[in-house]
Amino acid sequence: MKRNKVSPTDFDIFIANISPMLESLNDQVATLARLLSACREKIKDESDLKDRMALIDELYSHADSEDHAAARFAELVADRVYDYETETVLIPYASQSQALAFLMDERGVKQKDLSAIATQSAVSEILNDKRKMTVAQVKKFSEFFKVPAEFFMQGVV
Repeated sequence: MKRNKVSPTDFDIFIANISPMLESLNDQVATLARLLSACREKIKDESDLKDRMALIDELYSHADSEDHAAARFAELVADRVYDYETETVLIPYASQSQALAFLMDERGVKQKDLSAIATQSAVSEILNDKRKMTVAQVKKFSEFFKVPAEFFMQGVV
């Protein structure tokens, strides 16, 4: 079998072309490793939390749908944020009315926006401590605001 000899010039061109590709690949592998670490590793402190939140925003900015890979990675990082906040963020004692009022104010939600969960008069009575939420309402409010049901259970006997 006859071998083709590689001339020094061909080899020099190959090395010159492959080196930037390998450097780029190395950078991409390092970025992927950091991303996987953010998806898997526990959050250490508030600074790490802030970095993960920025990463979530960055990932979502690249996603064009919920099925996009960037959105899926964002959800994995968000799971680590949820774990951290569940373990470290204390929700102060609040009545159902205080919890609901806080979330409505924070998110700009009006009573009429909650009509699928409770009538406007029922929401008003809850906000004015004249009525307690039903179990079904607690579940629906927690789903609507994307908070644990326990958020509305403080102070409930």
